[in-house]
Amino acid sequence: MVMNMIPETFNDVLETLNVPLAAIADLGSGEVQIIGDPEVVDNTDLISTLFADKETVESLNRSLEGQILPRAWSQGKVSCIVCKPTVETIVGLFVMDDLDAVQQYHWSKKANEAIRLSFSASAS
Repeated sequence: MVMNMIPETFNDVLETLNVPLAAIADLGSGEVQIIGDPEVVDNTDLISTLFADKETVESLNRSLEGQILPRAWSQGKVSCIVCKPTVETIVGLFVMDDLDAVQQYHWSKKANEAIRLSFSASAS
């Protein structure tokens, strides 16, 4: 179950990164948990495009194969930074930002590392 997979430190990481909304998908079960309020982001289409159900999550996972992570999707002012902290877990961080491409790249690398560390600490 996804709830059991969420590290204790995950909410603290989201707060530190100033991420109002996140999605965590368990590839084994296909379950998706949304953390935060979807209304915080202007447009929820990006959430449903990437994390609507098991099929969309599986499609997202296939699109990540062979890619350098994290990956970013944007729609209007909403960006989703997609991380894969474990083989069976995909995390989407939804943010409203005005960052340029270089700033977003640096922020996403920092966010990816924080998420990865959060999941690796909970596994040990």
